[in-house]
Amino acid sequence: MGRMLRGLVDTPERRVLFVAGTLTFLAIGAVQAMYGPSFPAFLGRFGVGVGQVGAVVSAHFLGSFVTIAASGMLLARFGYRRLMLGGALLLSLGAVGVALSPLWAFTLAAALLGGLGFGLLDVATNLLFARWYGARSTGALNLLNAAFGLGAVVGPVLVGLLAPRVAPAFLLIAVLTIVSALFALRAPMPRPMAVPAGVLRAPRGPMVGFMLLYFLYVSSEVGVASWEPTYLAPLLGDARAAFFTGLYWAALTLGRFVAAALSDRLRPSDMVFGAVLLALVAAWTATVGVLAPLAYALVGFAFAPVFPTALAWLQEVFPQRAEQIAPLVIAVANLGPVLTAPAIGWAVALAGTANVPLALGSLVLALCVVVAFLWRGARGPSRSVDGGAGAGVR
Repeated sequence: MGRMLRGLVDTPERRVLFVAGTLTFLAIGAVQAMYGPSFPAFLGRFGVGVGQVGAVVSAHFLGSFVTIAASGMLLARFGYRRLMLGGALLLSLGAVGVALSPLWAFTLAAALLGGLGFGLLDVATNLLFARWYGARSTGALNLLNAAFGLGAVVGPVLVGLLAPRVAPAFLLIAVLTIVSALFALRAPMPRPMAVPAGVLRAPRGPMVGFMLLYFLYVSSEVGVASWEPTYLAPLLGDARAAFFTGLYWAALTLGRFVAAALSDRLRPSDMVFGAVLLALVAAWTATVGVLAPLAYALVGFAFAPVFPTALAWLQEVFPQRAEQIAPLVIAVANLGPVLTAPAIGWAVALAGTANVPLALGSLVLALCVVVAFLWRGARGPSRSVDGGAGAGVR
């Protein structure tokens, strides 16, 4: 692990880039996770109802979806540096707006603004690490997304420590985002790659495969986090169910550090395939009630490398078009919970909470099937489908 990390920061340029990316992902991980714990403060501050307060999360994700979907075009037009600086500006302004807003409508507008910045930073930083680190991108991307997980743990803790006032917590995120932007100003940035034949002329099979992979992965990740406490509460009580849900996220974050340490020994395609197989075993083990709490923690650990490592895999399969395809894939991923969460809810309402593991296990099974087909047909540089070798910084 130490040797791998030293390899990622072995030059001044890489050190600046690594710090910029880490601070950025700490910030976006924290701000995304802070809205839920801030609900009680919003209820008291603005006098909105419980049915209305969730709109602030919807506003955030709507903003992020818009910029994630458009980021391929924006990247080609403005480049990495402008995208990261623009994203940092929007996120920091949004955080300040949420902190200081006198009206609920302004809070929603600020969350939307912050979401726009979130989407730009999410895609640009992930793609930047994939481009810059090349063959080492699997380890770099897992460490980057581990920083997101740490932010998602620290953000709610910060809100809890400062409660009932949430303004200081959001202002600290604004400051952290500005600091990350200062490092981004000094970080080396590659030029966006020219796409020889357009994203829509890329081979459809692998492109659709990656879209399905991310759609099902994010649906599964969010599905477990959302429905695990519903399943465990009748067995363990609300407090212990919440604890084991927190353990799921902690295991996912820990797993990314482990994946980074293993990245030099495994191909991205093999790591993703092995991870989803382990997640499948753990998800179906959760059908045994007494084993469910630890089984879902193991699901989180297994899920850890999938999102970042699949980006490294996509970069290998589409070396010339990754900057255009990845934003589409991530945008589709964000639609996953929107469509699958109601379906799981309908199934649970029909069959009872005891069938939550069956619904989640079926989702993970579908993910495994998609990954298996991709693994057989698109396993890296030797099976690149759009020509050329993977491109590094130019």
